[in-house]
Amino acid sequence: MAVTVTNSTIAAFETVADVTSNAATADTDKLAEVFTITPTEPTSRLLVLIGGTGSLADGNITAEFAAGDFWAGKAVSVTVTKNTEKIIQVETSHVLKDDGTIALTLTPAETDKLLTDHSAYVKVFELI
Repeated sequence: MAVTVTNSTIAAFETVADVTSNAATADTDKLAEVFTITPTEPTSRLLVLIGGTGSLADGNITAEFAAGDFWAGKAVSVTVTKNTEKIIQVETSHVLKDDGTIALTLTPAETDKLLTDHSAYVKVFELI
């Protein structure tokens, strides 16, 4: 399963922008889902918020940014405790693929579903 992320872009100081929440669609126990992030510019600063508000979750979500294709490529992994939100500033030089995308994989615990148990989502704030 895959979700194409819509970024929330902020292009200037003291401007208001709409926030887009990109919901998980995977609805099978322990089924991972890839969220594909495409920065407007490869040097954009990205803040990625990962969360879930589902009350049925037993465990946590593992979120992993795949290593990028360039010399500085390295995978970045974080744990999102159930029913919380976590935010991370992403170093695009670590995770950017040569096609200009970033792959973020969310994996629920063994007995959890991203959609129905976690109500998982990703919000990407792009500062350009």
